[in-house]
Amino acid sequence: MEKGFPISPDRAIFLADAHLNQDDIHSRNFLALADRAAAEKVPLFLLGDVFDLWFGNPGLTFAFQKPIVERLRQLRSEGLRIYYVEGNRDFYLKRDHEGTTFDAVSEGEMRAAVGEKRLFLSHGDTVNRADFAYRFWKGISKSRLANEAVAHLPPSVILPMGEWIERNLKRSNRRYKGSFPEREARDFSLRLFGRGVDFVLLGHFHQEKLMRFSLGEATKVLAVLPSWKDQWRYFYLTAEGVYGFRAFKPGEPLLPSTATPTPEPGRS
Repeated sequence: MEKGFPISPDRAIFLADAHLNQDDIHSRNFLALADRAAAEKVPLFLLGDVFDLWFGNPGLTFAFQKPIVERLRQLRSEGLRIYYVEGNRDFYLKRDHEGTTFDAVSEGEMRAAVGEKRLFLSHGDTVNRADFAYRFWKGISKSRLANEAVAHLPPSVILPMGEWIERNLKRSNRRYKGSFPEREARDFSLRLFGRGVDFVLLGHFHQEKLMRFSLGEATKVLAVLPSWKDQWRYFYLTAEGVYGFRAFKPGEPLLPSTATPTPEPGRS
């Protein structure tokens, strides 16, 4: 275990922005990937927005979400290590899901290590500092006051209200989700690289990107995870330094058989 990093697997896979909203092929393949991760004993990191909208309060869980959450809890109880970083569509998960559905839940960022590589994990929704409307909305929606209001209002009020807010937020946020803020993400990552981080992993932008930076003799990596529904892709990293993006295919191993890192980014 890397000193100071309680989350230190020897390999892991990372997935973001599944945006599951019904019982369909995307939800079934998501669970198939989790089943495969459990079978192969590969820890799974979820970088937010597994569902289109997710309230941590069990009374505010949509019907289609319940079997997915129950299956994740079962897999964790059987030994799967699974970690969650909240996204912009996740609300107050930590209280009811840390230690039950997930080993750990972070409301902002998570630090981990794979082998000797130090990782910074975030959903990525606050990287673009120019999106003032969203940052204002997040400050309100994630506040303690909002949490208390959600806890005391009936599901018949909260769920329709939540769906309405998310539909409008999706339209207003399209300007900032339509293009990747490369300069902001680069500056954000370089600050972290300067503090000893080796990999920065982000979600949120629904675009697959792999950017490498040379700092002295070291190579640092920024990986932006794509939307799950875009070809069911995820990121992997091993202690031997193997990393990259890979498409999930039922029945196939999650990690490539090669022990040599791919020198250039590309689709496998």
